[in-house]
Amino acid sequence: MTLTSRLQHNYLKERRIQFMRVHQDAFDVEPTFILSLFEKAVQGIEGTCGVEAICSVEQDQLFPVEFQVCNDEGKTWPSSLTYAVKLLDNVESQVGVRLNRNLLEQFVAKHIGSHKIENNTIGIDLRPKYEESCIKIYLHLSLEEEPEDLVNTALQLDGGSYSAEVIQVLLKSTLVIGFNMFFNGYSDIEFWAAADGKNYKSSLDRGKYLKYYVQKNLSPKVIDLFKEVILLAVVFSKNEVEPLLIFHYDDLKSIRKNFLFNNLGDRIYNFCQNQDCITYAAVGVTERELEKSRLEKFRFIYNKRDECQPFLLTTKQDN
Repeated sequence: MTLTSRLQHNYLKERRIQFMRVHQDAFDVEPTFILSLFEKAVQGIEGTCGVEAICSVEQDQLFPVEFQVCNDEGKTWPSSLTYAVKLLDNVESQVGVRLNRNLLEQFVAKHIGSHKIENNTIGIDLRPKYEESCIKIYLHLSLEEEPEDLVNTALQLDGGSYSAEVIQVLLKSTLVIGFNMFFNGYSDIEFWAAADGKNYKSSLDRGKYLKYYVQKNLSPKVIDLFKEVILLAVVFSKNEVEPLLIFHYDDLKSIRKNFLFNNLGDRIYNFCQNQDCITYAAVGVTERELEKSRLEKFRFIYNKRDECQPFLLTTKQDN
């Protein structure tokens, strides 16, 4: 690597930290030691990264310290797992918390050599209550391969009770398997099934099972929103009564047209509207919450790539 390319590489690493800190400043996040450990882990990831920031809103409470970061230069598994393991080790040794890695380790032991896993994120979700905070490791599955064996392993480890219809959706349409390791020693698994909307047509048809499930089981409002997105992800977890619906958009104005937020949601939207280089934005909400005139419990997600090249989303839109 030449001196120029090395300097450029280091500059991109600094940009991803800058993105995170702008988010923290906007939502009055106090620096913490745990967050500094996560930033160090993020800075150590080689290659170009996407940085996803998430704000969770529960009525008048805002939880803005959630990030997911991943090398987005194609297939990096299993080398990408080293960043995750190092982060878990550092949190345990330097914070003094015991993370339950059993589910992740059992899954990895069986599928470490799988060509069906593209890469993985490292993530953190910090809450005021220490025991509710967690480290998140999400595995991204290949679009070109059927995921049944990976999903079957995760379902067996998870031990959740899902209907035969949902299991079929998970076996066919899962794109992400997430492992959450909480600071109180609890751990669980999430299944992210996904399907493309009208603005994004993949060459494969992995999402048709999820599409059928949505059209058969969910409300007309969900179906109408589905028609407007580039991607719909439905997150299933044994700990949630309702799955989380995550609507991805390629234009911030589409979010404003389709959702009405409470004051905290408006604050988050206005902040994102004034940011450059947002790759995509999304709203996560349950079907029941969508029945309200204004959303009070939801997640607002946006992603930036550290080389700062807009991919889909046009920012600085008018309301």
